[in-house]
Amino acid sequence: MKLKTRSLRANLLIYFLIFSAIILGFLYFFQVLFFNTYYKMNQNKVLKETITLIEKNIEDENAKNIIDDISLNNEVCIQIIENNELVYYSDYYKNCAGKDNTAISVIRNNFINSDEKYLKLEFVNTVYNNKSLVYGKKINNDTYVLANLSLKPMDRSINLLKGQLFIVTIIVLILSLIISYYFSRRIADPILKINLTAKKLAKKGEKIKFTCDSEVLELKELASTLNEAARELEKTEELRKEFLANISHDLKTPLTMIEAYASSAKDLNYNNKKKRERDLNIIIDEAERLNTLVNDILLLSKMESGTSKLKLEKINIKKEIEIILERFAIYKNEGYTFEFNETKNYIIEADKKGIERVIYNLINNAINYTGDDKKIKVAFEEENNYLKVKIIDTGKGISEEDKKLVWNKYFRINKRHRRTTVGTGLGLSIVKEILEKHHFEYGIESKTNKGTCFYFKCKIKE
Repeated sequence: MKLKTRSLRANLLIYFLIFSAIILGFLYFFQVLFFNTYYKMNQNKVLKETITLIEKNIEDENAKNIIDDISLNNEVCIQIIENNELVYYSDYYKNCAGKDNTAISVIRNNFINSDEKYLKLEFVNTVYNNKSLVYGKKINNDTYVLANLSLKPMDRSINLLKGQLFIVTIIVLILSLIISYYFSRRIADPILKINLTAKKLAKKGEKIKFTCDSEVLELKELASTLNEAARELEKTEELRKEFLANISHDLKTPLTMIEAYASSAKDLNYNNKKKRERDLNIIIDEAERLNTLVNDILLLSKMESGTSKLKLEKINIKKEIEIILERFAIYKNEGYTFEFNETKNYIIEADKKGIERVIYNLINNAINYTGDDKKIKVAFEEENNYLKVKIIDTGKGISEEDKKLVWNKYFRINKRHRRTTVGTGLGLSIVKEILEKHHFEYGIESKTNKGTCFYFKCKIKE
């Protein structure tokens, strides 16, 4: 079933009217329909309390005065019988069944002869043509107490209540309209304002700030949350533009070079073997660079989509690092030095290809940003059955502000895309995705002009 869509103001009005109708319904039920029943219950309670008070005070030397007071205060006719003789009666009120009333006499005699301990019934007082209630109790073998009172007709009172309820209904409905309008202004207006501001998020290039004048805590928190979301969207948009610019540059540059050197090899250097081989080698290098970029993009996309599955196995992390460092041996010809002096073998459980990629990318990143001494260090640190793997460079360091941003795609510390930097700009993003899939702790320790340490921690296996 499709629900109807209504504004918040309309919903508030409907809910207030429904609430008012429920309250008025309860009032009608208890004040009109249930009034006679409630009145009779209350009179029964009066008779019961009267009998209890008489029983407590019947042996008192001032019993007659006390019982007179009880009769007057509760508007009840009282009869006390001892040895089948009526020794006390109070007949102060009209419509009360007195000692000579035929109906009460029959009831009294039947109760005494029945040997019952309690009496409770309703009868018609033919003298005054009304209904009466009578309570009786056998106090001891020879003493009985009876108390009766008349049930007054409540029709007139009920009619008065109906008239009063009609006026109350009109007043309540008017108040419901006023209150619902007031609350709709206090609640709906801030929401409408937030909604109008939210629609502007779709318009690019426009600064958005959500404000809330309401005193409602949840609305203030909503405005604060939306402001945070707007700031994050702004950052995402900035990173998206930077990512597109960088990836366009990285795709365009090798393609341009491939095209240029292919044309040179074909048209200019087709008969010069040495130059032709140089051109073809450049074409191969650029094609490999382009292939690496595409593979990184595909890998990152696969991991972010959740389709990449981990294949966990036990790995000797020391041996894996040694194998990876051998792949970087070519950089020693350019003056780079790699320090790795660990001798202890540590076994961890991880996806082998994933951890290889993490270590490779972190070392490659250290090569790009290390200092003039071109020194890169890999080290272990054991912490409470966890192994901390550290890749350290001697570069300029990373500020606290940039530490969280370096894991973003194509983020550069100097905000400039450098062709000379080895890599695709996606290395640390891939590292982050792999480590988070493993649930490994990772982070950065860095001091300005003193270098940077990228690390991750993994549980040591026996």
